[in-house]
Amino acid sequence: MGSRNIDVRPGAVALIVLALSVAAACSDSTTSPPVIDPGPSTAVDVPFCAGLEPNWVAFQDGDGAWTQAQPIVTGQRVSFHHEFAANRGAVATARAFAHGLTALSIQYGAPAELAIVGDTVPVHCGPELSKTLLGSVAGLGDNELATINASFNARDNVAPPSTDFQLSNLPAGPQDILATRTTRVPGSDVVTRVIFRRNLDLPDGATLPVIDFNSTEAFAPVLASVTVGGMGPEGASVNTLLRTPNSQAIWSIGTRATNAPATRAYLGIPENKLQSADLQILIAQANPTTAAEIRSASVYFRSPGDRTITLGAPVTAPTLSTVATAPALRLRARFGPQAEYDRQTAVSFQQGDNTIVAVAMTATYASLAGAGYDLVVPDLSAATGFDPAWALRPGVSVFYIVNRTGGTLGLGQNAVPTDGSTTRTGIVFGEFQPQ
Repeated sequence: MGSRNIDVRPGAVALIVLALSVAAACSDSTTSPPVIDPGPSTAVDVPFCAGLEPNWVAFQDGDGAWTQAQPIVTGQRVSFHHEFAANRGAVATARAFAHGLTALSIQYGAPAELAIVGDTVPVHCGPELSKTLLGSVAGLGDNELATINASFNARDNVAPPSTDFQLSNLPAGPQDILATRTTRVPGSDVVTRVIFRRNLDLPDGATLPVIDFNSTEAFAPVLASVTVGGMGPEGASVNTLLRTPNSQAIWSIGTRATNAPATRAYLGIPENKLQSADLQILIAQANPTTAAEIRSASVYFRSPGDRTITLGAPVTAPTLSTVATAPALRLRARFGPQAEYDRQTAVSFQQGDNTIVAVAMTATYASLAGAGYDLVVPDLSAATGFDPAWALRPGVSVFYIVNRTGGTLGLGQNAVPTDGSTTRTGIVFGEFQPQ
C-alpha cells in the first residue's frame, strides 16, 4: 500500500482509495447521517499502522487555521491527535511515494467522523506479503476451470491438462483457502463445486493437500436470485464475495451482457460453512462503455436468499471552477443533492502521473456548514511543514474522479460491516482545464 503505483489517466480509470480516504459505499435504502454535537470539546485520534502513516498531517478546527500534528507512536500504531472546539473540522494528509508520486487528501467532517481517514486494517498492518503456498487440483473435466483464492489478492487458475497452482504474496499467519470448480458454458460459466479450508497456518513454500472436487470435502453452492434495480441499457454485473478475517475474494462472477435480466441467479456459500466473523457480499455494478460513469450497489449477508439491490442514479457531474492560481492552483467542485448518495461526496484531481489532490466531505459537514457539498481545495501554504510540491500546478489540465457514497456501512477503511450492511457508490470522471 505504501508504495503502490496509482494511475488514473483517461483510459485507465481506477478508484483512488488512498487519496479519497473513503471506502466503497452504496445502498438499497438511504439512511440520513446523524447530526453530531461534539459539545465544548472533542478529542480526535486518527490511527495508522506503523510504517503506513502519512508524511504530513494537519487539522482545521471549524474555519480556523491549519495546524500540523505530530505522530504519536504506540506499539504498532501511529496516531495523530487534535482537540476540536467547533462542531466541524478537517484533516489533511500528504504522502510521497516512489517515482515522484504525491497524494494530498483533505477530509471534511464532524470531529467524531475524522478518524475515517485512518487505516488499521489487519491485512495492511500485518507482516510483509512474502509467503507462497503450492498445491494441485483433481476432479476437473476437460471443459472445467479451478480458481483458488487466498488472503485479499492471491488467486490462481488451473485448467486441464495443468493441475498445479501457486498462491503468492501471502502474509505470515493463518490462511483461508477458497477453491471453486467452474464449468464453461457458451455465454456464461457455472460454478458447480466449492472447497473451503480454514485457518491453514503453513510455512513459506509448503504444499497444500490436493484439492479434489470429487471428494466429500467439496460441496455445492447455494442458488438464490437477485433483482437489480436502476439498471440502464448497459446492464450490470453481479458478483459474490466472501469476507473472512483472513481473506476476501470474488468467487462467483455473473453476467454483464446488455440483455442481462434484472432478476437473475447468484451463488452463495451455505451459512453452515461460515464462522461467526464471516460475511458474504453481493455486488451489482454498471459500467457503461459510452459514458464516463460507474455505479455499484452491494449488501453484506450471511445466509443466501432472494434479494433486491438498487443502483443509484448516475452521478451528476460537478460544476468545476478555479478559486486561485497562486501560491498554487486551487479548484472548487460544487454538487447538487442526490438522495441516493447520503453519506459522503469526494473529488480527486490528478495532474500527469505524479500529483493527486483529493477533497472529501461527509453529509454531516455539508449540513453543518450550510453550503451543501461545496468542495474547495484549501490554501495550505501557511501550514507548518507543508511542501508546495504536493499542490496542484496552475496552467495544467486535470483529470478528475467524483465518488459519491451512500448506504448504512460506515466510511473509511476501518468500517466494520455487519449482516445487512449496505453500500451504494456513484462515480463520474472527466477532464478539466483550469482558467
